[in-house]
Amino acid sequence: MAHNNAQVPNTPKRLSSLADWSAAHIRAVFEALTTEASTRAIVDTFSPRLVASLNGTPLDYTGLCGLVNTMRASAPNGLKVEWASAQETVDDPEMRNGSLVGEYCIRGIWRSVADSGPEQRCEFERRKKVVVRIESQSPDAAVDSRLIVKLDILASDVPAEKTRTVL
Repeated sequence: MAHNNAQVPNTPKRLSSLADWSAAHIRAVFEALTTEASTRAIVDTFSPRLVASLNGTPLDYTGLCGLVNTMRASAPNGLKVEWASAQETVDDPEMRNGSLVGEYCIRGIWRSVADSGPEQRCEFERRKKVVVRIESQSPDAAVDSRLIVKLDILASDVPAEKTRTVL
């Protein structure tokens, strides 16, 4: 009896959880070693038709890209993402669509502090709470085409616990 080892077209692909997918994709966006890698991660994570807000202010895809690039430019040693929590609600057993509520911190942001003089820069971390809608972009169950289509962010910058001065 002959065996056919070819994959059957449209076989559902086993997808990671929405929480795992989100953690990996957000890390890829911010922790990328190059601008090109970060841009590729943004394309692989967010819908170009993204509907978003940052602290209640509307934000589109282009604005999100600008914020990411500005944050990455302020991090001479790169950024580091640390997730505190992620709770997901899936719409289907294949985990292709659903929502996620999460909290994470982005470390490595450096900026000038108004009362410390123009030459002194301090390290900050951005603490984010997010509500996310993730949807598959293709009806093909064999393809992981999930993207973030809706994103609401509450963010605040706080001095890093061990503030250092750039010499």
